[in-house]
Amino acid sequence: PAYGKPALVEIKNLAEFEELSMDRKKLIEIAIATAKDSPWLPYIYGKADPADGGFDCSGAMYYVMNKAGLKPPRTSAAQYAWLLDAKRMNVVADHATNFDDPSLKALKPGDLLFWSTGEVVAGLKTLKITHVALYLGREKKDGLRIMINATDGRSYRGVKANGYGVYDFRIPAKDARSRLVGYGTPPGVAEPTFGSAKD
Repeated sequence: PAYGKPALVEIKNLAEFEELSMDRKKLIEIAIATAKDSPWLPYIYGKADPADGGFDCSGAMYYVMNKAGLKPPRTSAAQYAWLLDAKRMNVVADHATNFDDPSLKALKPGDLLFWSTGEVVAGLKTLKITHVALYLGREKKDGLRIMINATDGRSYRGVKANGYGVYDFRIPAKDARSRLVGYGTPPGVAEPTFGSAKD
């Protein structure tokens, strides 16, 4: 691969982590531990196990969710449909360009994030899902939003990398080829409760 190893982050540096439910914490802990406990896991299409020497995007999520006791499908498109069927998909507005957009209000660390390219009618199962990641929340030092996933060429704080690790979570620009189409809580993880004293 042309790019180097991806970044890692310590749990203690995640701003919202302590307020999360136990099952969300577990999912994030496993996601980060998978990156830490393995040698470099480059992006390899079709792979879903560190024993295979790498991951593709949905393979990484499949592996992490299985380790957390969830029963996800294998591909990113099937993972998207899985959340849709469970009525857990939050559709991101077509015009959303930043995190103040109301369609992103429900976003919580531990949610899956989905991207698509091409003509998008969000909320449809026929959507061509091109990428999936796990949202980690914000870093304490400056509030940067980050995610963990397997990719080739995304960046963390300006440094592009290849493989499974931590990357910036940004909303693609209006004219970007790919766009963020949805996010949600994986079935088997408690849905966040809004309006509680902690929110």
